[in-house]
Parts: sequence; structure tokens; C-alpha cells
Amino acid sequence: MKRFFSLLLALLTVSAVLLTSCGGGNTPYVPEEATTADTSGMDMSFTERDASASYGQNVKAITFSGNTVSGAELENKELIIKDEGTYILSGEATDISIKVDAPEKKVQLVLNGLTLNNSQGYAIYLREAKKVFLTLADGTENYISDAESYEITDGDTTVDGAIFSKADLTVNGKGSLTVNGNYKHGIDSKDDFICVNAKITITSKGMGIGGKDCVKLKDASLTINAGSDAIRSYNDTDSAKGFVYIESGSYTLTALSDGIQAASVIKIADGTFDITSGESLYSQSSGKGIKAVSDLNILGGVFKISSYDDALHSNRSVFISDGALTLSSGDDGIHADADLSISGGNILVFKSYEGLEGERILISGGEIDVTASDDGLNAAGGNDGSGMGGPFGGGDMFGSSDAEIVISGGYLLIDASGDGIDSNGALTVTGGVTLVSGPTNSGNGSLDYGSKATVSGGVFIATGSYGMAQGFSNAENQGAIITPTGTQTSGTSIALCDEDGKVIASFTPSKAYQSLVISAPEIKKGDAYSVICGGTAAEADKNGYASGTEISGGRTVVNIEMSSLLYGSSQGMGGGGMGGGMGPGGHGNRPGGGMMPPR
Repeated sequence: MKRFFSLLLALLTVSAVLLTSCGGGNTPYVPEEATTADTSGMDMSFTERDASASYGQNVKAITFSGNTVSGAELENKELIIKDEGTYILSGEATDISIKVDAPEKKVQLVLNGLTLNNSQGYAIYLREAKKVFLTLADGTENYISDAESYEITDGDTTVDGAIFSKADLTVNGKGSLTVNGNYKHGIDSKDDFICVNAKITITSKGMGIGGKDCVKLKDASLTINAGSDAIRSYNDTDSAKGFVYIESGSYTLTALSDGIQAASVIKIADGTFDITSGESLYSQSSGKGIKAVSDLNILGGVFKISSYDDALHSNRSVFISDGALTLSSGDDGIHADADLSISGGNILVFKSYEGLEGERILISGGEIDVTASDDGLNAAGGNDGSGMGGPFGGGDMFGSSDAEIVISGGYLLIDASGDGIDSNGALTVTGGVTLVSGPTNSGNGSLDYGSKATVSGGVFIATGSYGMAQGFSNAENQGAIITPTGTQTSGTSIALCDEDGKVIASFTPSKAYQSLVISAPEIKKGDAYSVICGGTAAEADKNGYASGTEISGGRTVVNIEMSSLLYGSSQGMGGGGMGGGMGPGGHGNRPGGGMMPPR
């Protein structure tokens, strides 16, 4: 992102930087831990009855045929169930609906090869019950559909789903269910919606599955094509409700709005997800893959998400501790209004405007590969909008003094056309491996920060244009270098080697570059190093990264003598950078030196 006040910030902070930039042995920086939402009141468990598809006592069989039934009586073309018990429903019905009206009673409806098409209104209305179990008999196929247009109200409730419930609803069993929500929603529960084991296919004009108080899924197989959200929980008045919990299962979701949305928390423990969202936005549509108003917590699972807006989004914080995620987004790959914390998993953002965005980005583990048309990592205050100039507008042009990026572990690869790493506040690197193939235009830099950038551990390599390049403002325990490299073409490796020719660290950027920012534990004050371009480092990984190995070929573009823990200087407008002249051999601790153009 553009640096409106970077120079001013640099001047204001330069005295503090001079006091700390050459130090060693200081207490390592430990960021304040990300705070999580209170989920203690949220029931994310499943009862034995939820998982059981066995039939209870007091079983009654009802068979449909055309517009008649056997085993029961109809009231105005409607089967009304008023008593507790188990009802086995089979056959084919036309223009007949089912209503459960059994206050404080538990009712089990067993769909045993049932086809129910009602061209007059809803198909199944669970008006009142303590709880309803919709069981799909083993091996059976069941079909439910409602009318294309109807207006049915019950008090202050508008009934607008093929299967509509005002009671807790559990769908279980090892049969299959196909639902066509021809009017609006496929399945909508104004209470809890729980699904265990069942296989459900839904096509709906509106929401696919809704559970106002919660949606809980375990070992389910859901295929949904929805005209709004595929899965939604929407109670926004009770802090213990409005959540989505997915324990396991398989989910193929196509939605014109969000794939999965919750008014509070989304927690995913495991499962396989293929989500396409927001192919064409309309008024008040969101178009996000997975969206939580409160925390989004991913503990595991396999995700493939293609979204018009953010692939993963939280109005609060995102936590990822495991899982394999492949994300393609028209806006942010992963966005959090507050904290974005990644401690594990394998994350590939192969298309995004900004890759990872949050007020604070905390990376302590995992393998992360980000491609972004703007910033790779962006720490900025305010709500979504990808900072100033994002494809969906919004953002805070002045950023936030609380913005922060902390990299303490993991393996991070960034390919960014804007800033590689952009913090409107501070950047701290204490561990991990970070590789940045930054911008080729001089209006951005591979590294950009608003106040200070401190490195005390890990390996950090960033290449990019030289016009707005910034280096670290503070180095502790290990050295940090910023230097021009001359203009190098894409795919040209770069390595820092010691006096014996051993590779300190190497990288093969995916784009052309003119500058290098590098830090590693082996860079020491008083030692000499060389920057070699075009060589081959032994045992390098697919990104050209290697450490502690040998190099063959290539040419030396810069020779460096580390008279302090900082070498070189940032471009004058970049701010924050310390050190002496940027030419080969330049060193010292002079503030404000402009980066010399590559030769």
C-alpha cells in the first residue's frame, strides 16, 4: 500500500531506532496473545439420539399415493401429526403437505422412500414440538419440494421453506434426501438444525440450510446449490447462539452469497469442503466463502474455496491451527477485522487482491503460500475493504497504530504485486522462514511498515523493486541487510554466502527484482558476506531456499562487511530504514540514507 506518512513516521521514530538498532541480548518480543470469543455457553455436542437412526416405540406406518394416504387421515390435504411417536412415511404424494403440531413432544419422521411434491405451498412444516428427528431410512431415496410461489404466515412467522421448522430439528440416517426449495429456502429451522450421517442434496432459490440458533454437522454429506447462503446460522441477539459447528463430513457448496455464514462463531474441526460463492453479486450479497461475525476457528479439514469476495472472513478474529486450504478470492484470501492467527496447516492462496489481512497477523507455524495482486500480508485497522483502494472499497487510509505483524515460525512464501509485507504499525520477526517475491513497480516495496521492523530470529529474504524498499529498523541477535542487486530477471536465484562460500540462505524469486532484504542467524557483526545471483544452491527446495549448503555458478553482485547488525539504508521515502549508503560495501549506522539505484 502507498506510504502517505512513512517519512514523517520515520523522522518521529528515528531516535528510538538509534537506541535499539544495534543491540543484542534484549528480551525477545512476545506479542499479546490473540483473544478468543467466549464459547462456553455454546452447545457444540451431539446427543446419542442425534446420531441414532433406530426407530423408537409407538411406530405408525403411513403410505402416500397421489393425493391420498393410508394409515392416517388428511385435513385439507395436510397430514397433521399431533402425538409423540415414530411415523414411517413412504410412497408418492402430490399437493399434500405434512405438519407436526405436537407441543413439548418428541416426534420422529422416518422417510422410507418418500416423494412429496406440493405445488400449493410448503412440503413439511414442523410447527411445534420439543424436538423433531427426520430420519432417512437406510438405503432409501427421498424427495421433497415446495411450490414456486406462496404466501403462508403463522402468527408472526412466514413459512418460506420446503422443509420449515420452528422446533429443534435433527436429520440423521444413512438414506438420502433431495430437497428443492422452489420458492425460497431448502431447509430452515428457527431453532437448532443438526445433521448426522445423512446425505442431503439441496437446490434452493434462497438459503440452502438455515438454523437460526445453531447449525451442527457431523459425518454429513451435503451438496447445496443456493440462491443466497448455502449454510447459515442467524441468531444475532443471543451471544450463545447463532453459531456453526462442523465436526466432520463432506460439503459441496455453491452459493450466490456466502458458502457458510454465522451470526457468531464458526468452528470447524474436520471435513472436506468444496465451496464456490458469490459468482455474481447482487444487492446486499456478500460473496464470501466462509464468514463469521465473531471468531472463525479452523482446527483441521481439507478446503477448496473459490469466492467472489473474501475466501475466509471474520468480523472479529480468525484462528487456523491445522488443515489443508486452497483459496482463490476476488478480494482477501483470509481477512480478520481483529486478529489473524495461524499456528499450523498448509495454506495456499493462489489468487487474491490481498492475501492475508487483519489488524494483527500472528504467524507461528504452518506452510503458507500467498499470491496477491496487491499486498501479500496487510496489517491495517478497520473493517474489511482491503485497505484503501480494495476492489470492494472501504478501508482506513491512515491505518492503525495497533496494526502489527508477528512472524515467529512456519514457512511463508509470498508473491505480491503490491507490498510483499505491509504493516501500518510494526513488524516483528522472531523465527520461521519467510520468502518474499515482491513488486516490480517502484511504487511499492517488498517490505513496508509504519513504525518499526525488528528481527531477532528466523530467516527472512525479500526481493523486489528498489524505489520504495525498506529494510529492518532494528536487529537483535542476528544481522539484517538491505542492498540493491542490480536488475535481475524472474527466476534468477539469489544467495547470501559467507567468506568460505557457504550459503547462509538462498531463494529463487518468481519475478524480476532490484533489491534484497535478508536476515538470518548466521549474519554476524564484524563478518563479511557476498550476494550471488544466478547460482545453484545444493539441496534447495522448490522455491530455491537452502541454508548451510554449497553454491555453484552465479556471479557476485554485492560484497558486504557487517560493521554493525544493520547494513544498508532504506529509500528516503520508505522511512524506518537505518544504516549507511546502499552501494556495494556501504555500511555504518547513518539514518536516512537513500537507496542507491541498481547498477
